[in-house]
Amino acid sequence: MTTETTTAADWIAAIGQPAIDALRELVDARDCDYDRLNELRDGRDEWNDDDDCREDWATYHTEDAAELAGLDLARGDCGSEEDAQQRIDDDPLEIQVGGWWAPFGDPYPTEYRILLTTGGPAVRIVGDLGEHGEPCSARLEVQDWFKPWTEFPANENILLRYASSFAFAE
Repeated sequence: MTTETTTAADWIAAIGQPAIDALRELVDARDCDYDRLNELRDGRDEWNDDDDCREDWATYHTEDAAELAGLDLARGDCGSEEDAQQRIDDDPLEIQVGGWWAPFGDPYPTEYRILLTTGGPAVRIVGDLGEHGEPCSARLEVQDWFKPWTEFPANENILLRYASSFAFAE
């Protein structure tokens, strides 16, 4: 591997990895099962409020305790699905659609772009739209000063979960 290749991989990863991590946190918080989270918390709190029971809830409910820990991790500092969705709605700097249309026909978008950050570094999600305006592909691209937009190999599922939060067609 050449130094130039290593350098390119380094700057791409330095921009792309934090971006995909942030997107994962946003969609995990939105997709968290808040009803189950509250159910587990209520059960734990009732157990711990019982003066006759001095045992730790997690000791006797190991599976529920593990599930609660996972849900707490997924939600981050969001208090509800609506709170998490609002964070996603407020996240992009710009959303664009484009594509081809037939003459004398209704124009419809076939591709989209979600700009997340600008400058050096910059991050965007690009992809294709299906016939109903839903994202059907997604790629994460990064850019730095004097460097072209370059694809960062990211989990497409995370990108599609994020991109599907937006309406690209009427």
